Parts: sequence; structure tokens; C-alpha cells
Amino acid sequence: MIAHIFKLIWNKKGSNALMILEIFLSFLVLFGVLSYILYNTDRLSKPIGFETDVQKYVLMGDLPHLDSLERIATIQELKIVLENMDLIEEVAFSNNVYPFSGNTWTNSTDDNGYNLQARYIYADENLAKANNIVLNEGRWFVEEDQNATYPPLIVNQYFKDEFFPYQSIIDSIITFLGEHKIIGVVEDFRYGGEFEKLQNTFIFYRNAIDPMTQTAYLKMDPAADVQYEEKINNAIQSVLKTSNFVIQDGKKLRVRANRFTWIPIIALLSICTFLCINVALGLFGILSYSISKRRSEIGLRRAMGASAGDIAMQFTLEIVILTLCAIALGVFFAIQIPLLKVIDINTSVFYRAIFFAGLVIVAVVAVCALYPSFQASQIQPATALHED
Repeated sequence: MIAHIFKLIWNKKGSNALMILEIFLSFLVLFGVLSYILYNTDRLSKPIGFETDVQKYVLMGDLPHLDSLERIATIQELKIVLENMDLIEEVAFSNNVYPFSGNTWTNSTDDNGYNLQARYIYADENLAKANNIVLNEGRWFVEEDQNATYPPLIVNQYFKDEFFPYQSIIDSIITFLGEHKIIGVVEDFRYGGEFEKLQNTFIFYRNAIDPMTQTAYLKMDPAADVQYEEKINNAIQSVLKTSNFVIQDGKKLRVRANRFTWIPIIALLSICTFLCINVALGLFGILSYSISKRRSEIGLRRAMGASAGDIAMQFTLEIVILTLCAIALGVFFAIQIPLLKVIDINTSVFYRAIFFAGLVIVAVVAVCALYPSFQASQIQPATALHED
């Protein structure tokens, strides 16, 4: 039967070529969309390394314009005022690279004998508690680190796994913006959100009165409501003597940051769904038309002893073989991306996208082929030959 089906396909190579082209292009579009989706959703399983449910960030825009003594006095007073508020559990300070801000500081060096590129932030001794940052090894900063021989440094697990996967790096000296001693390894600190790619992240120690301080982190009691935020606003304004500051809610910022990735994912899925529906309707129409044009052939085969199942199998196999040919052509082009490393991401993303794209196309085609094939199998030989 297979040889007979290939002969039938070849005899109608003109119309079949258009069908193969349609399925081939649909496969490539689906492959591209699934690659993008898998690339992003794979990161959802990775921890971001901190919490946002009860965190607020205070952006103090006017601080850099104060002189050093006034700045120190203002920060110290603000810290005391915030720590004495009953529904604020932790207070910490950092530079302007805070979660979901879009700000990033990066640097690179090869002074350690290998090419190292990392982004970095500044943090005081309370930042880990204020954000519930998870430490995998070592410790967090303490006030005494201010006078350490080697300035302390905390790195993320990704850096350790990439450069020192089988050894402890606690107390190691590393050169990055000067010589620093690694005192801890955090699970991660992906301050861009769940969809941010894993990368080397370094945390340097700076106390609250450091000139770089521009952001206050507040860990709130869950009982704090919107009215209490107004109370915080008034307290900060009384210390800073200005209203030029912003209080951001960590949970809302996280949702907003993720929305920028979810929106294109949903849009692309909608486009692919529409494409699959169009392909399904097109195949359904083509098969129905083909059956109506081949009623005499079907009647003759039934008259020669072919069962209804044989007829259904023939039409189903025809479209499945055409689909497999189109998918094979699509796989040939799609697989070049991981093989040639055209894009610098994990190649498993592309292989999974190829598999799922092929699976979806085959499923759509199989569903579309069932009813027309069933219709063909119900044609009675006497009726078909009489019509002819």
C-alpha cells in the first residue's frame, strides 16, 4: 500500500507541493515561536534569590546633591526613624541598582587568568534580611567588614558553578574592581525578574552612609496597608525635607517586569494558534475536495474488495506522509541553528522546539484527516460508479 500511496502522491505533485510548502512554513513559524517560549519559560524554574511580597523600595533622588556631612547625618536619621516604625521589620540601604529598576552595573577583567564579566551591586549588612536572600555558603556582611584587609565580596551560585564547580571558594581572593575576598555564595540575585537570564552577579559591601547610597529597602509586616504607606511617606519626607523620592512596591514591580515578557509570549501563542487553525481548515478543505474528485477511484477500489478501513487508511496515510515530508524539510533547516550555534543559548531549547513543533503539526494534520477519511470510507461503490 505504501508504494501505491507514493505513486498517488507523485501523480498529484503539483497540488501536493503547495500543501508541503504550507506545512513546511507553518513548522518553521511554530519552531521559532516555541524556541522563544521555551527559552524564556525555562528560567521560571530557577530561583530569583530574594522575596518581593512584603518589600518596598524607597528611591531617594536628592541624596547625591547633599554634602558629605549632611548626607551622613540624613541617612543615619532616616535609618533610625524607619527602624523605629512598628510595621517595618528590616531596613537596608544600597545603590540605585535595585530589583526591577532596569539599572545594571557591569564590568569585566582577565586579571584572574580567565575572562570574567559580571554585574554588581552594593549592599549593607542588612540587605540579606530585608530581601530574604538565600545564602548557600559562607556568610553575609557584618559591620566589621568595613575595616577588613581585603574588602569582602559575595558571589552568586552561577559564578561558582561556572568557574569553580568542584571546590569551595570561601576566603578566596579575586580581582574584580580591585582585590576582594569571597565570603559568601548566594543562591542568586536576579533582580530583573523570573525571565532574566542567569549571569555572574557580585555583591560588594558598602555601609548605609556610603556616597553611593540611593535606595532604602524596607521589609514590611504583612499587616501594613496603603494607609501605613502614607505614614512611611510622611516620615521620610520629614527627614529628607523634600518630596522628591518614590516608594515602590516590590510585588507590583515584579508583576510589571514579568508582564513585558508574558505579553509577547501570549501574543505569539495566539498567532500560532490562529496559524494552526488556518492550516487545519485548509487541509480539511483540500481533503474534502480531493475526496469529491476521487469518488470514482474510491468506488472502484471498494468494488474490487477494499474495505472501509482500507479507504480511510489510504487517505490518512497520504496526508501523514505529505506532512512528514514537510516536517523533514523543516527539521533540516531548523536543526542548522543548534548545530552551527547561530544563537548563543542552550541547544536543548532548539531540539525541544523542533520536537514539539513536529508533534503539534502531526496532531493537527491527523485530526484534520480523520473526518474526511471517514467520509471517504462511507462511499458505496455502486453509488460512486453510478455517479461517474
